[in-house]
Amino acid sequence: MGEQPKTVPGPVVAVGDDSPWGRAALRWATEHAARVGAPLEVHPPTADQGHDLLLVSARADLVVIAHRGACGTTFNLSRLVLPLVEHAACDVVVVRGTQEALRGAHRRVTAVVTGDARDELVLARAVEVTGLLGAALRVLHAAPPLPVRADDPEVPVARADEVLRGVRHSSVLARMHPQEAIAHYADTDLLVLADRGPTTRAALHHARCPVLVAHRAPREVLADRSPAWSAQAAR
Repeated sequence: MGEQPKTVPGPVVAVGDDSPWGRAALRWATEHAARVGAPLEVHPPTADQGHDLLLVSARADLVVIAHRGACGTTFNLSRLVLPLVEHAACDVVVVRGTQEALRGAHRRVTAVVTGDARDELVLARAVEVTGLLGAALRVLHAAPPLPVRADDPEVPVARADEVLRGVRHSSVLARMHPQEAIAHYADTDLLVLADRGPTTRAALHHARCPVLVAHRAPREVLADRSPAWSAQAAR
């Protein structure tokens, strides 16, 4: 039998924006596209950019956008960010944060779990990125102390540890609100989330690093790891 043809990754699409943050987003997208061997596309401004970007997201692997820039802001975020984060067909990276995080100086990726069904997607995506970057992986769950709780705040972390069995990582249960945890555990180069609720919104407004909001179904990185990949992800 012949070799299986290699799958060509979908494009990494950077939202065209000549503001300082727009240029930072383009640099981030360019570096990521080079790592994954994907084509890079720059989406120019259009009359209905939000609608057009949602259409582009159906054929892209990733859309990268600045958290604010030339297209106007709503509550200190680009007016394009929330519609993309909520409705894009592919993953979205919102570029923000410190220069250290933008350079990848922390050598850490943080997967933020919330206890919902999308946590497996968050973990799969975080493992992929740590493998690409040769970075450490941290799992973070924020649960503020309450007098009475209907849930067990330790469950999301325990489930993440089970999913990540065999993958080197650290886990943190932060007894604080999500925005406080995101600010406190700021020594990271990327936050990975998948929920569409207050935790992601807190990250979009308060993170000191780029934020990846995952959309597509998990790839088989947790179920079928090659020895070489496992060694790289464990570093």
